[in-house]
Amino acid sequence: MDLKLIDKKDIKELNRKLNEIKKENAELLDVWMTTEEACEYLKVGKKSLKRYRDTGKLAYSKDGKYIHYKKSDLIKYLNNHYFSTENIKNK
Repeated sequence: MDLKLIDKKDIKELNRKLNEIKKENAELLDVWMTTEEACEYLKVGKKSLKRYRDTGKLAYSKDGKYIHYKKSDLIKYLNNHYFSTENIKNK
């Protein structure tokens, strides 16, 4: 087994690159999506999406007749409604 040492300079560079990746990832999650894109992403129809809005389950932005959703909010919605097989077995 080979053991390699990493110096502080390399660790600082790795941290800098990780922070850049985190920033880019956060920007991708804050993309605004149309109703059609949100429906496609969630695999639901427009009526279901409207019901999620009306019941406060899903955040949205409305500008006149146009409604948009943040991708990060759609992901949050999916995560909040996620049931793993372990959770189901334990019930």
